[in-house]
Amino acid sequence: MSDRRTSRAQGPGLRAASSGTSNPRLVGLSRAGYRALEKRRLDEAQRWFDQMLQVEARNTYALVGLAEVARKRNDLKGALGWFTQCLEAEPSNPFALKGAAECAWELRDYRRCVQAWETLLEVSGPDASVLTHLADGYRRLGDPARSEAAYRRALEMDPTNRYALNGLGNLLFDAERYADAAEAWDRLLHRDPSNVQVLVCRGNCERKLRDFQRGLLFFTEAARIQRDNFYALYGIADCHRGLGSHEKSLETWLAILRVSPGNRIILTRAGDACRSIGELDQAERYYREALSLGFDLYAEIGIALIQMIEGSLAPAVNRLQRLLEREPSNPRVLRALADCERAAAGEAAAAGGTSAAGASAR
Repeated sequence: MSDRRTSRAQGPGLRAASSGTSNPRLVGLSRAGYRALEKRRLDEAQRWFDQMLQVEARNTYALVGLAEVARKRNDLKGALGWFTQCLEAEPSNPFALKGAAECAWELRDYRRCVQAWETLLEVSGPDASVLTHLADGYRRLGDPARSEAAYRRALEMDPTNRYALNGLGNLLFDAERYADAAEAWDRLLHRDPSNVQVLVCRGNCERKLRDFQRGLLFFTEAARIQRDNFYALYGIADCHRGLGSHEKSLETWLAILRVSPGNRIILTRAGDACRSIGELDQAERYYREALSLGFDLYAEIGIALIQMIEGSLAPAVNRLQRLLEREPSNPRVLRALADCERAAAGEAAAAGGTSAAGASAR
């Protein structure tokens, strides 16, 4: 989280360290410690900060300094412990609050992360970056209302904040508010029209809204900028599928397989495209290749539908009934099974009618 949009706190800094105490020895030790920290001489920095604590056991500059030493060593739990000790000594210390929030985020302790950002807001006043971090935390805690409110407050302060716009877009997309998500990502694209990730997100909104033609524009632009981008190619193929252009869809699924060979999902999609254009043998090969990589519900359904098309109704019904035991409420399985059972009933009725006509003729 901190790597994305804020430089890590480097402690209170030399000027602040010298102004926070009248003890000349502590000032000198603090300066030496932070100078060593900036040069990544971590063992040396730790020795200076340890000496500070020998002089003053709860010195906040030393505690923050030791937290930063631990963080540079990728010891996040240790860093959080030092930041916590600093906050016990000075609950409103902004450097410790920020550092604790960032460490808690990395450790996926989102509740503690949110508490630290909330306190920092109270201490330092409204800040777009802090509000965005806080919104991210609320989103992780499953509190979309507070998350949206925090993102929007951040955007009131900084309307072009890309992290707030992207976070808001993701939040709204997850809530299936696709038109609202599109608006947030449009604002990002206005600022950075060549952002492939945002173009893909924007295309996904249109795909969910079933405006496949418009979605295709965004995915195609993303693929123009980054030719082998998996998600852009996937969006292009799926939009062609939604538009009923199965040949174009197949062409793109095959392009993805060149980028990502052995992808079970894409193999199944390629099988679906082949089945839609009547290439049943090739469709079955893709489905079986997908199944060789592990169970795939949709490849199994695809094989059953091929069996139905070819008139092998009993095997198709048996396959789908087995799938229904695994996923009793899956609508695709239920729909395919109903189609097969209707076809089987129609075949039986036709066979019965033929027998009756033959008996009458006799």
